[in-house]
Amino acid sequence: MDATKINLTDPAFWQGPVNFEAFATLRRDLPISWHDFCEGPEHGMTGFWALTRYDDIVTVSQNSSLFRNQPSTYIGDQSEEEAQHEGWFLNMDGPRHFMLRSVVQKILSPKGVERYRANAEAHATALVLAAKEKGEVDFATDVAQPYPVAVICDFLGAPPSDRKHMHYLTQHALAGDAPELGGPASVASYFKELNDYGTALARERRRSPKDDFVSYLHTVEVDGRRFTDEEIGVQFQLLVTAGMETTGTVGTHMMRLFMENPDQMALWATDPDGLAAGAVEEMVRLITPVMHMRRTAAEDTEIAGQKIAAGDKVVMWFISGNRDETKFQHPDHFHIQRNPNPHMGFGGGGRHTCLGAHLARMELPILAKLTLKHLSRPEPAGEPVYVASRFANGMLSLPVRFNQGVRT
Repeated sequence: MDATKINLTDPAFWQGPVNFEAFATLRRDLPISWHDFCEGPEHGMTGFWALTRYDDIVTVSQNSSLFRNQPSTYIGDQSEEEAQHEGWFLNMDGPRHFMLRSVVQKILSPKGVERYRANAEAHATALVLAAKEKGEVDFATDVAQPYPVAVICDFLGAPPSDRKHMHYLTQHALAGDAPELGGPASVASYFKELNDYGTALARERRRSPKDDFVSYLHTVEVDGRRFTDEEIGVQFQLLVTAGMETTGTVGTHMMRLFMENPDQMALWATDPDGLAAGAVEEMVRLITPVMHMRRTAAEDTEIAGQKIAAGDKVVMWFISGNRDETKFQHPDHFHIQRNPNPHMGFGGGGRHTCLGAHLARMELPILAKLTLKHLSRPEPAGEPVYVASRFANGMLSLPVRFNQGVRT
């Protein structure tokens, strides 16, 4: 494979499972490569430097003064207004970023997410037992995706009747660059609808507060003032998109990994609680639900000898760094007892590490334990369908059938 012929903006590149051979070629032959946008709705946008090696990604991720989140973390071109409406404090740098992030950080701390454990267990149990009863399901749409949707909607205060629509909007916002989900030109409209929904919910909670996160945001002051309904709407959208699709993606791929690695599934079942922490980290490494994130160089610099000009986009491909042969032994293999496992599935470290990591680490072991107990000997019941997105490593469908007996 010729590394110079690989274009990470080409929709054809993202058809089917991730092309790990191409990323391995880039790591070996052209670890920092320039990519112009190919023909299509993004043609003419400014291209970017693609970082595919682990160490280079860490260098950028952990140097927030030189590599900035502003004006945008989107791989294409956005106005500052568009960036704020889609990512808000994700597309900011300090000190404003730190103040806004801290509002959410305490709630989503390891201690904070424990408040939602019983709720998560109830949702996961209902979904897994329903799948067991049927004997054959689409694990993506019937189990893995609805699970974090229910948890995050309860947390935020969105009613159960709106869950399916929330997931539809989230999936199309995060993976909307995929042609089958509308393509890049459609993405902004889905983010706007989520923002508008959150704003309407904020207005409702201002009148009638409840015990949920949207109501809590009305009580918070940052820089001496409280949030507007519109600002709460954007925070709602940011948490919905971060909390639904990523965990649903890992949960779906978990079942795929079980079917492809029955030995690891059997090993995990011997001690579902004791092995869960390491096994979840290994799933997140292999799957990497958010495959990339962009930074912008604040001044002229170099990365591993490659000159980078001020204003250049620098895109960290976590999906490649997580399989870097220099950091992980047998990186393409699923080893639930892998140790050490310094993966970048929640980002490459630094100030912008994923806020929802602790929630995911609480939710995923619950789903895994119930799956191991009730959905034994899974086997494919049809062809999986991958979403052709360069951002979200998702699956639209994963048909599975099970032995309906309880694992002993």
